[in-house]
Amino acid sequence: MKSPQTQEVDILNVDQISKTIEQSEPDFVINFAAYTDVQEAEKQKDDKEGICYKVNAQGAKNVADVCKDNRIHLIHISTDYVFDGNKDGSPYTEEDKSNPVNWYGMTKHFGDQFVLESGCPSTIVRISMPYTAHYEAKLDVARFFLSELRNGNKIEAIKDQRITPTFVDDISTALRVLIEKEEKGIYHVASIDYTSAFDFANLLAKTFELESSLIEQISLEEYNKNKLAKILRFSWLNPAKFVGEFGDGVLHTIEDSLKLFKQAGSNRQLTA
Repeated sequence: MKSPQTQEVDILNVDQISKTIEQSEPDFVINFAAYTDVQEAEKQKDDKEGICYKVNAQGAKNVADVCKDNRIHLIHISTDYVFDGNKDGSPYTEEDKSNPVNWYGMTKHFGDQFVLESGCPSTIVRISMPYTAHYEAKLDVARFFLSELRNGNKIEAIKDQRITPTFVDDISTALRVLIEKEEKGIYHVASIDYTSAFDFANLLAKTFELESSLIEQISLEEYNKNKLAKILRFSWLNPAKFVGEFGDGVLHTIEDSLKLFKQAGSNRQLTA
């Protein structure tokens, strides 16, 4: 396998994608590109000229079409937001039908469909609430909570929901496994258990020995009251298919993931 290469590419420019792939001759292409601001995306609802649709749907189609033409395996990163958040009995599996309820989720669903319809060799990897120890461009849920707690600020976190926040290092390892095995199809890559934002914040406070009394619970209804795009109640993914095929040790529990998150940031201050 060739060494990984990174290069800035405009996925709305088919010629640029083609040129980059022809020059680099990759074995795999991983499409991480996405417009992920759920609230701003909702302001563009049904607008196929908007940047959300262009990146998440048209851009995904462009990359898939070029991969098909060059017979290159595409790994496309998707999301739990292709579901409606109403499944309360158990987390979403790969067999569950997509039913997005906001424009962000809809555009990601369109992107998934374009990848599947392209005919390129592909793997769709759905992830949920990724967080990392080091990323300066944008705060994720873990580093936001951590920053607020360290600064002595109160946090309002949703109690009546189920989520599977996932450490980026686990996602990275899972992608490496999928590449090494050359697996195709749809896989859910997420923490192997679930939580709520309130419980996640409390577990993070415990892990970092911070004051948990700063964390206040709020209902999903109250949190969503002024949201243009509603946060999903059951925004959880079931990674059993991945674990069943590739074994334990790649994906972790939420508690173990937060310990790894703390360890990853131990050599330098966690970016907040």
